[in-house]
Amino acid sequence: MKRNLILIVLSVLMVALLLVGCSQPTTPTESQNADSTAAQNGETTEAQTEAQTGAPEGPIDLEALYEAGLAKINESQSEQPLVLLEETDPGFLNELFPGIADIDMAQSKFMLSPVTNGPVEVDFVEVKNAEDVQKVIDVFQARVDELSDDPTYPDNAEAWKNNSHITSRGNLVILAVLTDYYGEVPAEFILD
Repeated sequence: MKRNLILIVLSVLMVALLLVGCSQPTTPTESQNADSTAAQNGETTEAQTEAQTGAPEGPIDLEALYEAGLAKINESQSEQPLVLLEETDPGFLNELFPGIADIDMAQSKFMLSPVTNGPVEVDFVEVKNAEDVQKVIDVFQARVDELSDDPTYPDNAEAWKNNSHITSRGNLVILAVLTDYYGEVPAEFILD
C-alpha cells in the first residue's frame, strides 16, 4: 500500500513537472544569443572559457547544471523519469549532512530521493572560501560512508557504496549517486 502511494505521488509530480515544462516558451536564452553573436565575431564566450580553463567565469547556475544532468539521465531512461525533491530546511540538511551548517556556502542545492536515504541523490555546494572545499567533501563522504553501511537496506547500501561520486572544481563540490536503473552518473554531475 505504501509503495502504491509513493508511486501515485511520483506520478502526480511528474505530470505537474511536464505541465510546467510545456508552459515555458522555447526561445533562445540571452546566453545562447550571446554565445552565437560572440562566435560570429570570433570572440571567446563564457562557456568556451570555462571549457578551456575548467573554471567558471561568473556565478555558477546550479539550477541549469542540475537540469542539464537530469535531462541526460531522462534521455536514456524513458520508462520512469528521475524525480528528486529539493530540500532547503537548514536543520534537516544538518541532520542528513552533519557539519554542513558550519560551512560558509555561497549557494547550495540538495536534490534528494523521495524515499528516505534512497540511493538517488544530487547535491551541490559552492563554498565562499576555497579552504572549505575539503570540509564539504568530508561531510559528503561521511553521508556516503553511513549509507553504504546500512544493514537495514542492503541493496541501497550497495548502491551508495558503488555508485556515489564526490567531485570538486574550484569552490563547487558535487555529490551524485544513482542506482544502476538510471545508468551512469552524467558528466554534468562529475567535475573531475
